[in-house]
Amino acid sequence: EQVAYFHGCYVNYNYPQLGKDLVKVLYALGVGVQLLDDEKCCGIAMIANGMAREAAKHAQHNVEVLGKAVSRGLKVVTTSSTCTLTMRDEYPELLKVDNSAVRDSLLMATRFIYEKLEQGATLKFRADYHKKVAYHTPCHLEKLGWGVFSERLLRMIPGVEFTMLASNCCGMSGTYGFKKENYEASQAIGAPLFEQIKAVNPDVVACDCETCKWQIEMSTGYPVMNPISILADALE
Repeated sequence: EQVAYFHGCYVNYNYPQLGKDLVKVLYALGVGVQLLDDEKCCGIAMIANGMAREAAKHAQHNVEVLGKAVSRGLKVVTTSSTCTLTMRDEYPELLKVDNSAVRDSLLMATRFIYEKLEQGATLKFRADYHKKVAYHTPCHLEKLGWGVFSERLLRMIPGVEFTMLASNCCGMSGTYGFKKENYEASQAIGAPLFEQIKAVNPDVVACDCETCKWQIEMSTGYPVMNPISILADALE
């Protein structure tokens, strides 16, 4: 069995280890991984900054690239909640780019892995793995309604002491929180989440969004890992 992987800008340029962690977990499930041919940025940063025409060009390109994989019978998995929501829902709604031929084949890797386990696949976890994990559902993943898959996967790891954090935005909101003029507002929005994390005092915060990761790490001092990386770390 094979899947195609939309790695996105974060894995390609900022943190390739997440892509390696995904390959490790999928290989443990007996699933091979192919990279897409010449994918481009999903376009979310352009959308958020009023560059709709440029974003639509990326969207059209990506739909064609995804279409080639889907035509070969492949599911396309991602490790970014933002990329997933953008390509599934915002291409047709905001950019008027038809993605109907590929939308249903585009899944968060957490959903794909959970469904494989539900169908009878198994993962073996280390007996010595112990970690206190607090899970933050990113806003984009909450809109997709798929945070439950990350939550259930993390709860499956025997050595994980799991806490589900309350539904709060971290305040980063894509590129919004990166801008100097928005810093105070961004921090105020995220304050309830930061305070809860400090109260829980986890070993690590789990989150499926890269910009949430940067915001939470900067604002709380706690490390943040994608659920896929926690799964990979816990594997026997």
